Amino acid sequence: MQKLLKISPSFVINLKSLHIILITAMLLIVSRLAAQFNLPEKLSLDQCIELGLNNNPGFQSSQLLVKETEAKIEEALSGYYPVVGLNSDADAFSKQNGSQRYDNFNTGITASYNIFQGYRTKSLYGASKDNYQATVYQHEVNRQDLVFNIIHAYYRTLQAERILKSADEAVKNSGLHLDFAGAKQKAGMATRSDILRSEVELANAELNRIKAVNTLLAANGNLNKLLGLPSDYQIDLSDDLSILNEIPVQSFDSLLAEALNSRSEIKKHQSLLDAQQKNILVAKSGYYPSLSANANYNFAGTAVTSIQQNWWLGMTLSVPVFKGFLNKARVNQEEFAYKSLDKDFEQLKQIINQEVWNAWLAVKESTERISTTSKAVESARENLMLAEGEYKEGVGSIIQLTDAQTIFVTVEQNYIQALADFKISYAGLERTIGK
Repeated sequence: MQKLLKISPSFVINLKSLHIILITAMLLIVSRLAAQFNLPEKLSLDQCIELGLNNNPGFQSSQLLVKETEAKIEEALSGYYPVVGLNSDADAFSKQNGSQRYDNFNTGITASYNIFQGYRTKSLYGASKDNYQATVYQHEVNRQDLVFNIIHAYYRTLQAERILKSADEAVKNSGLHLDFAGAKQKAGMATRSDILRSEVELANAELNRIKAVNTLLAANGNLNKLLGLPSDYQIDLSDDLSILNEIPVQSFDSLLAEALNSRSEIKKHQSLLDAQQKNILVAKSGYYPSLSANANYNFAGTAVTSIQQNWWLGMTLSVPVFKGFLNKARVNQEEFAYKSLDKDFEQLKQIINQEVWNAWLAVKESTERISTTSKAVESARENLMLAEGEYKEGVGSIIQLTDAQTIFVTVEQNYIQALADFKISYAGLERTIGK
């Protein structure tokens, strides 16, 4: 005999209470997170960009690298200053098996200054400034990349939200179609096949909705990562997907010229080339003699009571004669490094050329797709309404109805993707020309 599970009313009340507690806890967590990050109820694109620039760990690391490279300029500048040191020592030594002992005490100040090192100090200082400037340009590259990635993730999230709404509507319509088929079957105007086909349509719509939910969660998590937020943090975005920018007509040649003039990657590479030229001068400084001035002022003696005052000034001239071709090898290394950088510069220009071309084509394509898919949505919507009316009146088939529903969902989601692709491609075009 089958036993029935009895649920007491108090157990049901407890479940409801637990459900309320869980919802309240989630709301508290969300409110605390919102307070922690000080976020508005709806985030616009500009607010997302500002949030990402302030919170993204990778971008913060780039900022610190700029400061680190700037500190290296001070390190190189130290070569222009004299070196001053204080010293003090006391020692004792013996001779003839310890029969004679000598003590020595010495304390004083020493100073030295490099007068000439074959332009080494000047070249090192110049190279450090060029490297710093290259780091600044790289930081700007990182900033532009982060901004573009945020824009990309922002509109992919909006796209996912709209596709989820479309999937919800498709599930609703498929449920209505199943109700139509059930009503007609009861009236003897539909077959079992109509019911089965409607059930398949509903199951497919629910499956697409499941995919749309997970796509939205993934897109939201990707945007959160760029903004420096937890992946599962729920944010609400302002939907400006339908606000289309008017693009000024520009030729590819003008866009390419602007990119080659404005891109931070170009400026960074030029700074690296300038720094490498100075590294060649540093290597060549090994061929030159070096001249330095030295000074010492101290008190020395064999006993503390007999310490005497001493001082001396002098200059040191060092002329390199032979170092086993070390200088030549260093110069060759730096010159080859410069030639390699120069070839990389040529390759960078080719890459930028291709990037601008692809971005220009992407904007052109997405613009054309919006025009085409917007018209297709209206036609597909009208076709679906006609198919629903004809099926209700008994002059249409379930096949026509389900086909019309499938076509409408496909065309509507193509239009949504075209809108998002336009926003992203336009931002990509601006990125490729250095804006």
